[in-house]
Amino acid sequence: MTKAYVEHVALFVTDIEWYIEFFQTTLNCTERMRKEEPGQPRQVWLYGGIQLIENTEPQPTGKLGHLGIMADNQKEALEKIKTYDVKPLPQGGNWWQLPDDLCIEILQANPGTVKDVLDIVPWQ
Repeated sequence: MTKAYVEHVALFVTDIEWYIEFFQTTLNCTERMRKEEPGQPRQVWLYGGIQLIENTEPQPTGKLGHLGIMADNQKEALEKIKTYDVKPLPQGGNWWQLPDDLCIEILQANPGTVKDVLDIVPWQ
C-alpha cells in the first residue's frame, strides 16, 4: 500500500514578513529558501512545511479550513502566540485566527516526533 504525507502547505498572505516572524518566533519554523523575481510574488519556504506567497489580491482558489501544527512544546508555543495581535477562537485555547483569516491549531506532539519529521529532508 502506498503511504504519503503532506510535504508543505502554500499560503497566500498579504504581509509575508509578519508571517515569517510569527512562525519563526512562535514555532521556530525558520526560513529555508526565498524566491524573489521581478514581476512575481515573493515566496518564502519555512522549515516545517510552510510556503508563504505574498499577494495582496484576493485569491479565487479554495479556502483552507485551518492549519494544524504539531509542536514539541505546545504550552511554550501558545504563550508566544499570545504576544501577537491574533484572535483566540472558540474551538479551544490552542486555536487562533491570524491575519488574512488564516486559522491555526497548535497540537502537542508525542516526544521525539517533531524531530523525527524535521530530520526528513525531501528536497535534498
